[in-house]
Amino acid sequence: MAYRSIPVSWAKRHAIGALERGVSLDHVFERALIAPRFGDDRDHISLLQLILLDAVLVLETADGAHGIMRHRHPPEIGPLGFRILFGSANLGDGLLAMAKLYEISSPSIRLHLSTEGDQAFLAIQAEDERGEHTLEAEIQLAYLYLGLTSFLGRPFPVSWVATKDSQHFNIGAPHYLMRGPVKPHNCTGFAFPKALLAWRPPDAEIDEFALRPLRCAISLIEPSPDQRSRSVSNQDLRVGNLAASHMMAPSTYRRMIASTGPGFRRFREQALLEATLDLLGTTSWGMEAIAANLGYSDAGSLRRFVKRATGRTPSELRHDLGMAVPPARLHARLREILTLIPK
Repeated sequence: MAYRSIPVSWAKRHAIGALERGVSLDHVFERALIAPRFGDDRDHISLLQLILLDAVLVLETADGAHGIMRHRHPPEIGPLGFRILFGSANLGDGLLAMAKLYEISSPSIRLHLSTEGDQAFLAIQAEDERGEHTLEAEIQLAYLYLGLTSFLGRPFPVSWVATKDSQHFNIGAPHYLMRGPVKPHNCTGFAFPKALLAWRPPDAEIDEFALRPLRCAISLIEPSPDQRSRSVSNQDLRVGNLAASHMMAPSTYRRMIASTGPGFRRFREQALLEATLDLLGTTSWGMEAIAANLGYSDAGSLRRFVKRATGRTPSELRHDLGMAVPPARLHARLREILTLIPK
């Protein structure tokens, strides 16, 4: 399921460390196939464009932390950590081993795994002499999520996402990548079903490991249009189906959503809106086809929902989303960039 729309200001924040090192924003945007039309948050990019941008920033700065922190975070640590994860007896052992690797090899980034009740919580801290870097913690958390999705073989089920970043554009709504509701917290991390700590994937080939987790995760999270038989629908977003995907009872899932945001109804509407925006920006389908794909009874209902939620008509939104780059071109550029990053 793909329904991410990310304001270009978020992409600019990711590039702040590179800019401080003298790298041009125009240069990294060009390499990441980002071409803003307005220069403000009327411009949006796709999840795949953001992943590509992060890979470009790692390459340009020779730093797994994108130049944001004082101390360099060797780009090799991430792929090595996932080699350890895939070679571990189960997810829990692998995460603890990755935490130890970061402790001994990275001067500024730490992982912490804890459990409470039927939930586990993976936290990440990015800190140096200049203080805590909440944006870098968020970036590293997203990278870990992609690896865990590859490990599991399906989108990793996140119950909710914690952020210390007051500028996070998803607060009170589903996370642009991890899908769990985002709420302000005293740390950066995400909760997930504790039962997954015992998960052990089938034996996997990991020779090309800097590429494999991203390729696998992207195919699961952000499929190209020819891979996409259908998008998220009203049926997918019924509380029973969502609760089952998170290994929870429906009543528990409702309480969890209510405790981390404005409630299940708002969470569900936001997911449907983002699904609509995704299809408007990446397909040439008419509103009738989009409505049928999302499980709406008629296109008029969907048009009214979009207008009420955004203040704009679907045709106006499609015009603004016209900057979307074909996914095949983004995948090709990402493969090119990843082959240049040290493994």
